[in-house]
Amino acid sequence: MKNKFAEQLSLALGKNKTLTQQQIADRTHVSPGQLSRLKSGSRSTDSQIRKSLANVINDFWLSYSGARENFGVLSFQNDRQLQGDMFSALMKQKKEQRQRERIEVEFEEAITVKPRDRTPAQQLVIERYPREYAEEISAEITDLAKKAEYAGISMDKLQEVIDKVNQENG
Repeated sequence: MKNKFAEQLSLALGKNKTLTQQQIADRTHVSPGQLSRLKSGSRSTDSQIRKSLANVINDFWLSYSGARENFGVLSFQNDRQLQGDMFSALMKQKKEQRQRERIEVEFEEAITVKPRDRTPAQQLVIERYPREYAEEISAEITDLAKKAEYAGISMDKLQEVIDKVNQENG
């Protein structure tokens, strides 16, 4: 079964008209066979290989997929039934956003309680919130990228904007 990075790698290699798979393998210091196994999802990747592939292939979705995997952030588009239906995906994302906002209020209330006085429910919210927050960030980036793609903004241009923001804000 393919993982998300393997799926994005397959798509990126299929779209890439600049470099051959042999050139990509050479520049990323992997064998062509290993590249094929990474593409099929039969071999896992580490963060350095993901970063190297993303840099050499220069594909926004591959870079984003690698970053999500590196930092353990999930995509709201993991639901295969909704992937093709942007309206449904957006509605699901908005519903999840409202749920995360409710959890945020509970989290903020829970962290004001001294640790020894917290209820088990408050402790659970404190443990759960960072993941929920990271998922929200991922969902927002995915939403931005999909809207930019739909609007005809190239992924290279979007990547320039993201790189500039990252440079300015660290």
